[in-house]
Amino acid sequence: MSKRPKTAGSFLSRLRRPAGRLRDMPIWSKLGLIMIVPTIATVVVGTSGLVDHLQTLNNANRAGDLANLVGYSGDLVNSLQDERTAAVLLLGAPKGQPRDQYQEAYNRVNQRVEQAKAPYSQQRLEIDDLPASLETLLDRIDQDLSDLPGTRSQVYNGKLSLSNAIGSYQGLIEQLISVRDSTTQLAGDNDLSDRMRAAAAVAREKEFLSLRRVAVHRVLLQKAYIAPLRDDFIRSQQGGELATQTFQSIANQFERELYQQTVAGSDLRQAQAYSGFIKSRDSESIAGVEFGTDQWDAAMVANAALIRAVEVKLDGKVVRQADELRSDVQRQVFLETGLLLSMLLLAILFAYLVARSMARSLRDLRQGALSIAQYGLPQAVARLRDPQVSGQLSPAQLANQIAEPLPVRSKDEFGQVTEAFNAVHLEAVRTAAEQAALRSSVATMFVNLARRSQILVDRLIGHLDRLERGEEDPDRLAELFQLDHLATRMRRNDENLLVLAGADSTRVQREPAALIDVLRAAQSEVEHYTRIEFGIIDRDIEVAAHAVNDMVHLVAELFDNATAFSPPDSQVMVEARRIGDRATLYVEDRGIGISPEQLGDLNERLATPPQVDVAVSRMMGLVVVARLASRHGVKVELRPGSDRGTVAEVTMPTSVLVPRALTGRGQPVPALPAATPGPQQFGAAPTPQSSQSG
Repeated sequence: MSKRPKTAGSFLSRLRRPAGRLRDMPIWSKLGLIMIVPTIATVVVGTSGLVDHLQTLNNANRAGDLANLVGYSGDLVNSLQDERTAAVLLLGAPKGQPRDQYQEAYNRVNQRVEQAKAPYSQQRLEIDDLPASLETLLDRIDQDLSDLPGTRSQVYNGKLSLSNAIGSYQGLIEQLISVRDSTTQLAGDNDLSDRMRAAAAVAREKEFLSLRRVAVHRVLLQKAYIAPLRDDFIRSQQGGELATQTFQSIANQFERELYQQTVAGSDLRQAQAYSGFIKSRDSESIAGVEFGTDQWDAAMVANAALIRAVEVKLDGKVVRQADELRSDVQRQVFLETGLLLSMLLLAILFAYLVARSMARSLRDLRQGALSIAQYGLPQAVARLRDPQVSGQLSPAQLANQIAEPLPVRSKDEFGQVTEAFNAVHLEAVRTAAEQAALRSSVATMFVNLARRSQILVDRLIGHLDRLERGEEDPDRLAELFQLDHLATRMRRNDENLLVLAGADSTRVQREPAALIDVLRAAQSEVEHYTRIEFGIIDRDIEVAAHAVNDMVHLVAELFDNATAFSPPDSQVMVEARRIGDRATLYVEDRGIGISPEQLGDLNERLATPPQVDVAVSRMMGLVVVARLASRHGVKVELRPGSDRGTVAEVTMPTSVLVPRALTGRGQPVPALPAATPGPQQFGAAPTPQSSQSG
């Protein structure tokens, strides 16, 4: 038995040796170990930032590739628009006329489309890592382009209707233009996105111009301006105007000037003149038309060429800006990578310098250190709040007894700082002990003043009672009742001070009392007692003798609060029901109510009585209710009323109530009178008006 402790002690001593060596290590060695963690953290954070920059570079590269793809799609769309027009002329040619020239024109446009398709397809293969929606759109375009030879064969052989041919081409063209709208969201730069949207608006304007070109061709071929063609013409013209307005709102000054200088001249005027003539027709007849399909097509081609010139320049500018953005991001990545490595080296260097400075500072702090205890001081202050601890010893003795010094386990600078901290801790506890003694003295002063005031108020109430019994003048008797009521409220204020000071009331109730009597007594202590109405109150609820006066006090504070924070012409409804061994009292006012945040704060204060300070003095009634409820295990909770206002719910436990077996069978009573003429108190001789109200 004697060897086991020795063996265990030897084992523990061997375990303590590495820890002891660590404690006795020089400051430089400890700081070196500490620097490992921030160095690793710096590397991790720097690597994460570098990954973000690489992602930014990837986005810039993708934006540049998409800008090139959009530029190639513009050439493809321009060729497809011409192919669509050629298909309309081929399919809409009058029967009996030779179709060779239309077929030859259609074949020439087919070749142009294939030439424009090659660079687009090549650029499409070089782009990956796209959003799912854009990837799906490009896949549909690829499929439609692969189906294009079949459409051409049907058009060439006349096996495809004119409407279906137009719809087939228009669907493909619309998808290609939609690529522009999708790429603006992936630009990665606001200005570049605006330039892409401006170019997209020009592309849509040219598409609407091409649709107008097709619509008028159909009119000229059919020699009739029927309603469907008129609708197509109007939609194309309105769409073109909307696209122009969109461009004007997005474009910058340079782009607007470029558009105005390029899209102008005789070609534009000729196209507008032809369009104006068609627009002015109000019947299906096109008699008097002074131009044919060749003149119309020439005017539209010339006008589209002007808009296409603007589109090409805008697309080229977008490509150059995307390339510049990509170059800027590359330079930024390289620069920030170098800066990261430099900062890492500088961080290590500065860490070395700071560590050396810290070591010197610790050596300078051998004569003393000021710090705040994180655990010992709060626990010591908590113990000082106990009157049994702070009321027997002096502050210095309390400090020596409560302030536990920290053990000095090392011989380095930290050990010397620990000794200084112990001195500071001891002084802080001594100061806290003095503050606790001061608070105890203040509480005692409150008790003495409150009890002296109580004696004077009780004498005043007794004198008023004698005057009331001998007074026969009704007016003077009413005034005496008011003075009696005010004196009763003054006595309640004195009792509030006693409750805040932690003392018991001087009045003692020797017998239990029915809850209705408790409510009437509380009602008599409220200024606006005439506004309090009693609803259903169970007869079998009786309050135990030791809690009668405190319950009167508690309920009076709730009555006072309900009448003070509700309209002067409203009533405060009071009900009490017995539920099992407990009883619940409801005090409901008709005020404006309380916000949920404030309601939660008040319920928290009611559940946990706060310490008395200046802020608590502004809500003394609430604190008094909380302390009285805590004294007897009563639960007080505020909640919103069913209609408006606030309901104070008081739940009285069995320790406050007289058991049901001693009170008889409980049954509700009807509503009681809304007011009592004067004050009523337990533990004191009732006044005449009290007897009348009871």
